[in-house]
Amino acid sequence: MYKHITLDERFLLAALIKADYELSDMADVIGRSVSSISREIFRNSKPDGIYEPRHAHKLSKIKRINSKQDYRKIENNEELAVRIENRLHPLISPEVIAMDENICHETIYSWIYRSRPDLKIRLPQRGKKRRRYGSKREKNRGWTTNVRNIEEQPAGAKNRSRIRHFEGDTIRLNGGAILTHTDRKSRFEIAHLVPNETADVAYEIIKNDKMLRSAKSITYDRGSTFALWRMIEEKIEGKIYFANAHHPWERGTNENSNQRLRRVFPKGTKYSTITKEDVAKTVWIMNHTKRKCLNWHTPYEVFNGQCTSG
Repeated sequence: MYKHITLDERFLLAALIKADYELSDMADVIGRSVSSISREIFRNSKPDGIYEPRHAHKLSKIKRINSKQDYRKIENNEELAVRIENRLHPLISPEVIAMDENICHETIYSWIYRSRPDLKIRLPQRGKKRRRYGSKREKNRGWTTNVRNIEEQPAGAKNRSRIRHFEGDTIRLNGGAILTHTDRKSRFEIAHLVPNETADVAYEIIKNDKMLRSAKSITYDRGSTFALWRMIEEKIEGKIYFANAHHPWERGTNENSNQRLRRVFPKGTKYSTITKEDVAKTVWIMNHTKRKCLNWHTPYEVFNGQCTSG
């Protein structure tokens, strides 16, 4: 089933264009056909030829609204709209009304969600979507299709016997984020204050961080922040792995460190109120505080081989 290109995919596409990827390679990374990528760039670039993701997304939405305006059955038939509205009731489904009006019930649902959201309350499920019992969610067919699974991690990462095997994620702020990486063995923390969680921002930070470039492996969740994983992999010594979807416990080390950071930067913290120095100071304290799980050594000591246990 065809799905429209998302804003996250457009940010990813912009980054790939900037990196001079070929069309076929872009399609492979994003998980779309070459023709879809080609059409997207041709149709939604700015007049000067520059592809800007937010502009492309806005333009696409406008085109989608205008493209079928003249063919809307209910919007263009006021009498039909009134009849449907008068009959809508939690005990009278759109399927029943559709049969009497000789139209498709999906047309009624689309009209409600598109033009009359105030009528959702009259739907049998009050507008809440639910899956049919026993059905499964459709698998993601985008960029996560061909990622390297966490089960393929090297032994040094799985058993915490080697340093420089990291787990990564972001902590969302109000208007920005903190990009975090935690070493599995030592719990050594690396954190960067970033203006947003887009893939190109994460890529720029990681490729310019000396310690992350020497990583033997990094394990991420499947958020779009790390969609440029192949480009990241070209800049580090090791490989990129991904936890299974909705399995945050598979990256428990980083999750725990993020919770510790949240003590200083709780949910709702405004990006504009903190600085890179604030984040660096907090991370310094974390890396130089003794940990019980490290036999009362500090993450800094273990990461730099200054202790014989950990």
